[in-house]
Amino acid sequence: MLRQFISIFLFINFISFAQTQDSTLIKIDQWLIAGPVSVEMPVEAGKSNFKVKEFLDLEEIQLKKLHPSENEIINWMNDKKLTWQKNSSSEINFSITDKTLPEIAYLTSYIENDRWIKAEFQFNTCHYFKAYLDGKEIAVKNSTQSAKGDSACTPEKIKKEITLETGKHILIVKALKDPKTNSDWKFSADIKIDSPFVKEYFIISVDPAEYPTVEKLLEDPKVGDISISADGEFAAVSVSEIINDNGDKNTWIDIYKTSDGSLYNSYKGEMSISAVSWAPVGQKFAYTGTQDNNTSLWIVDLDRGTSETLLENIKDFSRFEWAPDGSYIIYSVTKKPEENKTGLKKISGMDKRLPGSENIYYLYQVFLGSKTKIRLTAGEETFQLYSISTDSKKAILSTTTYDFKERPYYYETYYLLDLSTLRLDSLISLRYSNSAQFSPDGNKILFTGGPSLFGKIGINVKENMIPNDYDTQAYIFDIETKEVEAITKNFNPCISSAYWGKKDKNSIYFNTTDRTFQSLYRYDLKEKKFTHINLDVEVLTEIDFAENSDKAVYKGSNATEPDKVFIIDLKSGKSKLQFDPAKESFKYVKVGETEVWTFKNARGEDIDGLVYYPVNFDKNKKYPCIVFYYGGTTPMEQAFEGRYPRNVWTANGYVVYVLQPSGATGYGQEFSAYHVNDWGIITGEEIIDGTKLFLKDHPFVDPERVGAIGASYGGFMTMNILTKTDIFAAAISHAGISNLTNYWGVGYWGYLYSSVATANSFPWNRKDIYVENSPIYNADKITTPLLLLHGSADTNVPPGESTTMFTALKLLGKDVNYIEIAGQNHHILEYKKRKLWTKTIIAYFDRYLKDQPQWWENLYPEE
Repeated sequence: MLRQFISIFLFINFISFAQTQDSTLIKIDQWLIAGPVSVEMPVEAGKSNFKVKEFLDLEEIQLKKLHPSENEIINWMNDKKLTWQKNSSSEINFSITDKTLPEIAYLTSYIENDRWIKAEFQFNTCHYFKAYLDGKEIAVKNSTQSAKGDSACTPEKIKKEITLETGKHILIVKALKDPKTNSDWKFSADIKIDSPFVKEYFIISVDPAEYPTVEKLLEDPKVGDISISADGEFAAVSVSEIINDNGDKNTWIDIYKTSDGSLYNSYKGEMSISAVSWAPVGQKFAYTGTQDNNTSLWIVDLDRGTSETLLENIKDFSRFEWAPDGSYIIYSVTKKPEENKTGLKKISGMDKRLPGSENIYYLYQVFLGSKTKIRLTAGEETFQLYSISTDSKKAILSTTTYDFKERPYYYETYYLLDLSTLRLDSLISLRYSNSAQFSPDGNKILFTGGPSLFGKIGINVKENMIPNDYDTQAYIFDIETKEVEAITKNFNPCISSAYWGKKDKNSIYFNTTDRTFQSLYRYDLKEKKFTHINLDVEVLTEIDFAENSDKAVYKGSNATEPDKVFIIDLKSGKSKLQFDPAKESFKYVKVGETEVWTFKNARGEDIDGLVYYPVNFDKNKKYPCIVFYYGGTTPMEQAFEGRYPRNVWTANGYVVYVLQPSGATGYGQEFSAYHVNDWGIITGEEIIDGTKLFLKDHPFVDPERVGAIGASYGGFMTMNILTKTDIFAAAISHAGISNLTNYWGVGYWGYLYSSVATANSFPWNRKDIYVENSPIYNADKITTPLLLLHGSADTNVPPGESTTMFTALKLLGKDVNYIEIAGQNHHILEYKKRKLWTKTIIAYFDRYLKDQPQWWENLYPEE
């Protein structure tokens, strides 16, 4: 949370006021100053034309990335060092060290405000300066002309109107003295705040502590793909960073030695690549580069120090996979249908509505030694490659067949392909399947899929319940006998991914959704038991295992810490930090504490919840609160970032309560089965009851200032609970469903999702679900102010779902707002729009939960 403002007396040492009837003038009297330091004029040939003021545009240091603290040192040119020193004057009078040369000084002040505000910055000096607020230039003075026409200059007040969002801001000034100007070198800055903001308090300080912002979460370096070499000696980490206001990125690969964490090589600039795939033998990797839809595949050998192309200019290249012995690579190429120029298209099945549904993917094999290529598949069906046997002689392929007579309306047919003879043998057809991989000896297959994957073998629910087939299980299938073992039937976590390595043949490693965590487990095939492996993260985002070593590389985060990369020794279970992209940028970032809070539902079961507290939380104060939920088939993970950044909400003064209603995976099959055919009955009751109990148990939350927010299924839950309760002061639905029938039929995946979520239930046989549970048919019961957010190009939940509810509430005279995000799909990913969308959520809650409508009104003025 932002620092709390208890009394004006707390700020006597920070700010001074000069108040008029309509405005407040705050003098900035807390500075960190580096310099002054003299700079030499550049050498010139011929007539001199360089002007001193041009030093303002020279970046001796990167001002936009400065975040100094007291006594921090700047390494200046020619081995000089500048030290940031504190100055508590409202007017800085610089000491001139050299009257013959230009001199530069840097000033920094931190400004903290507890609400969105309009302000006017006033800078007063007769010399040159340039000012930056949060890394963006806001004011410049590049003239020192005297009113009298002599070498003395007249102080000039430079004004700049600006808006300050809630939080901590950094003001950096580059001050420049012209030796030809015969005047004292003074500088001062004020902030003028007009009514109605005059009673709001600022803190002006030299404290570099800051709080999470959407800019920081989006713009600071991020970890992408990670991978580890077969011998475990090298780890590759993909890193990306936003480089401008348009959201353009630089992406590169760093190669680290896992033994000591040292950087071995970095592929940047012209050598930049976005991801690597390590060979299963040796110290070499493959990567692709694409230009004009033509892709080349490169092989880098670290032992030999070579880089050469294996494939050149392959049109419509899709993906590739190494053979386990490293002798060849299998890759796929897309065949696209001829362009339909009539503008009319026959839709033969629901699957044919999807973009790219008529594409066919063909498999090819390329050998590393000879670079010769073989085509493996042809025809009018796509064969998907799942796994290659350890001896590299066979492959598991599958085709997908849509069958609209039985849930989930498609099935996968699995085949064994002999890569030496290209003989294809049919193996088994399965519904609800996710993945397949060979056992190390090639005699078995590890399948993952829903509880119903092999009929009743993997189901573990009460007799009258339908399992949630999004609750992924694992099975071992014997190729010869066709016998199946459901190894996770009594294992509560939901399988996210599985690895059955060739080194430790007795172990299978599972990355799992484990309640609100993402956890790693080892399954011992002899003992037939699972062991939880302790990691240094709560949410395991990705893990890659070394083929011939006991090492793995993984990345993940905690509720209050961003992603980091670690190396783990699977034998000892010890992890060590490999790469922390946020180490520098988050050095001064403060986040509040978190606390687990659960309650008993109507069945007497614990419903998990996590409370996020503001920084400097004071239990004696009253706080507004945001209640956040999903309610769909997966729990809300305790990840640091994400599209709905809880730590940014707490930085804006909110307590955040995240709860996990019944139906989520990761709690066991019976718990997840409550999702099937529920559509807001159990989940809605739990959100409402949980909120009431939370408010009763947390007296520091103001019950009159509680907001609700959810997205997708959670957006549906927002609309749903508003028809049943008025305990919320405001609510937000992003990409929510208002009409279940419409979502079922119009969204690209509505009928597929409903094949599990509404198993065997349709608009014609379960009107109680499709009508009574649809918020649109109960819109007249909504009394809470509601904000609807929706991407205009959403192919999952059609934007008409929000439009329909908006139309209803408008005609009913309700308090409703609708923000459509142009060109965005189910997730808001475009950089500028994502920033504004995130701030829209906070501004809306500020309007209703803080009685601060100014930010919202500035973003969306009344027409």
